[in-house]
Amino acid sequence: MTRIDPIPSNLSPDALIRSLGITEPRDIDVEAIAYYVGLKVKRRCLNCCEAMITGRGNKGIISVKPGVMPQRERFSIAHELGHWAHHRGETVACRATDIGRFSKTNEVERAADQYAANLLMPYAMFKSACREHRRLDLKALKAVSGAFNTSLTATLIRMIDTGNYPNAIMINHGTGGRKWHKLANGIPGYWKPKDDLDADSFAFELLHNPTSRDEGFPRKIGADAWFDNWAAEKYEITEQSFRIPGEGVITILNLDGNMIS
Repeated sequence: MTRIDPIPSNLSPDALIRSLGITEPRDIDVEAIAYYVGLKVKRRCLNCCEAMITGRGNKGIISVKPGVMPQRERFSIAHELGHWAHHRGETVACRATDIGRFSKTNEVERAADQYAANLLMPYAMFKSACREHRRLDLKALKAVSGAFNTSLTATLIRMIDTGNYPNAIMINHGTGGRKWHKLANGIPGYWKPKDDLDADSFAFELLHNPTSRDEGFPRKIGADAWFDNWAAEKYEITEQSFRIPGEGVITILNLDGNMIS
């Protein structure tokens, strides 16, 4: 393949994917893409961050910390490519908490995260893969994650963003309570999950009992176990939770359609 000129700052990930003739998820080689836009990827010990980018002119280096999960590493590289596209000329060091969180307060890191998601999971390809799975559950998530070689967390965020699953909510809990959550577009804000896990939820058992295994299928539970508003006791929802090393417990909730109608 002929070397292309360094990527202009206004070239979208979709335009880059098209320019490289990529039509299948398996062909998204993030290190090759970095090379084609003038960047080398190096793995080296980083004391204060998980990944960083340094550059001058049209050349630069992406440094990533070795030893992380391959899917996490790919997202980190793509995240730094986002900085190259949006913040060229700057040296940017990204902590683990800066990557893949889609921050609501840090616009710089959010832009890099969105770029990474668009590059690794191109919207048209991704929506097509999601259409093969009518319901958002762990089985569907693992299938799509495997197809795009992306982490379960990043894939789940993207699946909710597609609009294919209008009743879905994802929640991340640690021992200190709810870390963050994401609602499908159109779900009213009053269905914000509780800060603390209910003892009746499977997620509670999974978080506090290290011998518990991820649940193999969604199970029904009263909505009032997850939501603290006046209407919750009237509805039943489904819950499926699983552990993510270093992140805690992720839960997929699918709401009753009447809850958002």
